[in-house]
Amino acid sequence: MQLLRLIQNENMKLYKRKMLWIMLALIVASVILTLVITLKTSDSHPDNWKQTTEQEIKQNQKIMNQKGIPKAAKDQIAGQMKVDQYRLDHNIAPLFDDTALGFVDSAIGSSGLITLFIIIIAASIVSQEYAWGTMKLVLMRPVQRWKVLLAKYLSVLFNALLLLVFLGILAFIVGAIVFGFKDTSFQYVYERNGIVHQTSIFTHFFLFGLSHYIGMIMIAAFAFMLSTLFKNNALAIALSIFIEFAGSIIGSILAMFGKSYVKYLFFVNTDLMQYIEGSPSIKGMTLGFSITVLLVYFIIFMGISFFTFEKRDVAN
Repeated sequence: MQLLRLIQNENMKLYKRKMLWIMLALIVASVILTLVITLKTSDSHPDNWKQTTEQEIKQNQKIMNQKGIPKAAKDQIAGQMKVDQYRLDHNIAPLFDDTALGFVDSAIGSSGLITLFIIIIAASIVSQEYAWGTMKLVLMRPVQRWKVLLAKYLSVLFNALLLLVFLGILAFIVGAIVFGFKDTSFQYVYERNGIVHQTSIFTHFFLFGLSHYIGMIMIAAFAFMLSTLFKNNALAIALSIFIEFAGSIIGSILAMFGKSYVKYLFFVNTDLMQYIEGSPSIKGMTLGFSITVLLVYFIIFMGISFFTFEKRDVAN
């Protein structure tokens, strides 16, 4: 009960700041921008999608027969052809952008923006207490330090979930109002390891959101640790943003040079969707392996955070 009150207190602090409301406004703006781009660039989907899909298969087949096509490109085209043929065989229309659920699929791409917001919140929720001189007041209460720190981190995770759900609901409402549900496909088709799979579009959305939320948990733990170590939110924000958005590039480069240790880096393992609707970015990686690596890093990040916070003199 005490922990719950601490979390509520942390949320109240956050909601009193303009930062969270600016973040919500930016999410609304990103959905509106996605809508404008969709209306400007997406032609109305064809009345006869089967005929169009058959033509696309024939065109891709011609491309496959050309010489000089890189293997990676051929594999991608072959996968798309399998998906298209599966749609024809099972009468499953593509997920068009100008449909309610198709728009949701496009709009949730803004979840990367939410990750950026969570980094900012996680990196500042501890360090700003020191900067404002309010940490002394917080720790003067008869509450164990570890509970104070845990409440701050759980508040970050709660608001990460809140922002993700807000984005999904907003995108669904906008898509439903503007495009409606005519010709909307409720099935999602994808290819993984040469095999075509079919699932509910809502399952796809849920797994996409869950995967990104786990990634947010990890990057928030990393930013949280840096903020606790250095009491400098600018440094924590900068390093966390760099790791989040440049980590995959760094991992790919290291993998190209045959560095076997790259698969043990935490930022290479945060994208769990690569196992659900794709293939691992590095050979030998599995879903179980990535979850294990993330758990180890999470324990390290949070262990350092709690140890540092417990031992630090508030006056320093």
